[in-house]
Amino acid sequence: MTTTIKKVGFPMIHNFDGDRRDFSPELFAFMDRYEGAEFYLEDGYGSRLGYTEQDYKDASPKVRFVSMKEAYAQDITMILKDPDLENLELLKDGSVFFTMIHYAVRPAEVELIKRKQLKAYSMDSIVDDNGLRLFVDYFGTAYCAMVEGIKVLKQTYPDFYSKDRGPIKALIMGAGGVAQNAVKSLEILSDQEFLGKEGVSGFLPIVATRTITQNKAVFEKLLKEADLLIDTTQSKDGTQVIVTNQQVGLLPEHAVILDIAAERYDFTVDPPRMRPIEGTVDGTPSHYIIYPDDPLYDELPPQIDTTNRRMEVSCDAWPGMNTERSVQHYCGLMKNYVGILLTKDYNSVTTDSDNLFERALARAKLSYFETTNA
Repeated sequence: MTTTIKKVGFPMIHNFDGDRRDFSPELFAFMDRYEGAEFYLEDGYGSRLGYTEQDYKDASPKVRFVSMKEAYAQDITMILKDPDLENLELLKDGSVFFTMIHYAVRPAEVELIKRKQLKAYSMDSIVDDNGLRLFVDYFGTAYCAMVEGIKVLKQTYPDFYSKDRGPIKALIMGAGGVAQNAVKSLEILSDQEFLGKEGVSGFLPIVATRTITQNKAVFEKLLKEADLLIDTTQSKDGTQVIVTNQQVGLLPEHAVILDIAAERYDFTVDPPRMRPIEGTVDGTPSHYIIYPDDPLYDELPPQIDTTNRRMEVSCDAWPGMNTERSVQHYCGLMKNYVGILLTKDYNSVTTDSDNLFERALARAKLSYFETTNA
């Protein structure tokens, strides 16, 4: 199969501390079938997963190892997590860029994409004909988060295994794919923890949609009884909080805030972007357990009220907490799209295609996002 785009760069993830995910040699063995393609991997690519340069070269003789700067400077660049602005500046003007990026909440990156005339595709925006996301790992995201959140709750809640308490109430904000898989994860973990322990009740998921979170009296009653407060929401503009810091103070002292949505503060835009739960902080794969006196609170802008705090579990790359599983999962997803990216011109990738994955990829373009969200 002949490629239109010849040189493909694969930089490493550097800006999500602790996220070690690079694509495995299996993906490069798959892409080897495309004649004329050359793969430029950043020095050290895959080493954090235990792979060697030879593993990748054995998978495809078209693999080259180069500097980070050169990996970014190719005709097309593929990386799972969205790089920071400094590294995005290294992208070749007019090149194709395939990564996880939420256009709606990354205005600075969208501006850069336009300025450099990048032909961007957002993995997050790949959806089928019914609007359902295709390039996603809902279960991996929810399950990894729930495992860690429950570990912390065991430490904070003395009655975790007590027969005298009622069910452990998990208040889930949101009802989308992540929320649905959070419920499934709670079922699995509840069985693991409590099934067979006579008289000990398990987790009770409570799904709070917007008609609940916006009803102050009802929502605050639920907060007062919540053992786990779980955020799975995805805001379109992110300028409004869902749980005020005052409301955080309603949570029981032993309660744990589990941040799955992993939204970021952004005070470079007006109005500023806020996290759904006011006064919480961002976590990473290497620092995901946040204590009430964590130094991360000192880094927040002074405008943010952090008066009320609880133990928080937060990570901006939840699937990566189970690195091996996540790498395999996303490698499988990539196989649906790399052939299109390597053989078709950007402008010829359209929603009129008879190929489901090409139609989905066309919806991931920045131009499509701007047209449909005008």
